[in-house]
Amino acid sequence: MGSSYDDGLKNVDLTEGIDGALTRFSSSFDARNDYETGRDSRSGRARSSQALIERTVEASVLTALLRRHGALHPPVVSLSGERSGEVLSEADFETFLVRLAEGNCAAALALLAPARHPFGLLDDRMAGILAVAAQRLGDAWEQDRLCFVEVSLGLVTLQRLLHEFAPQPLATPLAERRMLLVPMPGEAHSFGLRMLGIRFQQAGWDCRCDATMREEVLLHLVAAERFNVVGLSVQGSIGERHAPELIKRLRKASREPKMCILLGGAPFAADPDKAMAAGADLPTLPFTELFEALERRIPAEGS
Repeated sequence: MGSSYDDGLKNVDLTEGIDGALTRFSSSFDARNDYETGRDSRSGRARSSQALIERTVEASVLTALLRRHGALHPPVVSLSGERSGEVLSEADFETFLVRLAEGNCAAALALLAPARHPFGLLDDRMAGILAVAAQRLGDAWEQDRLCFVEVSLGLVTLQRLLHEFAPQPLATPLAERRMLLVPMPGEAHSFGLRMLGIRFQQAGWDCRCDATMREEVLLHLVAAERFNVVGLSVQGSIGERHAPELIKRLRKASREPKMCILLGGAPFAADPDKAMAAGADLPTLPFTELFEALERRIPAEGS
């Protein structure tokens, strides 16, 4: 499917890897044709099972996955990191994609075993694999090798796999540093944001991530609760234009006077300093650099 998996993993940008694929997929999906006639609007193939459609539509992540979304700060993925270990072969990766399209989460997770972190963490390597998988699913849809149901099941299964890496929530969070990650109001996307949130949770932060949030709800939330960091992910040009004004409103409403605001997404990927020009406190950074910058800016108690 497409270019070699190895090359894709080396060069993946999470924003492009997921956004490009899902935008192409969603733009070619005709909801009226696909739901009313029960057929693939591009190929005319009949749906194999109404149950599959219902299972897909009922998944809470589907709406978010079919719209543009990405990470605030895409990870830098390399096969030559500090951690040694086997990465999926091209053949195994192709099988992994098949299992995603089948909605077989257990089998897909088993295929990831050789590439998983020894402690089960979501690291750059695993984040890259999931991003490449999303891109391949989009390519398969464009090339008419997978139908809508298969691609939808694949995307839903990716979300379920991501849940496997999330730390178990505690009844009383131990972290004193709190982070809120949301898309710009009017946008809805969660996959890349959840990746970022999970990685900060692994590092000891109390992180809340929402797939969508209205502006008035966001302003009320930061006024009612104390957040050390608020991260906004932007994908569209309207959101990009609105970001500076929203940042001003967030600072004015915030219960935390030293709240750090992050701004990222596709419009800021090519020019990291563009985020600061819009009013953010830090440029758009890869995860490791972002983590280190926040550790310096907001050290944990007792550190």
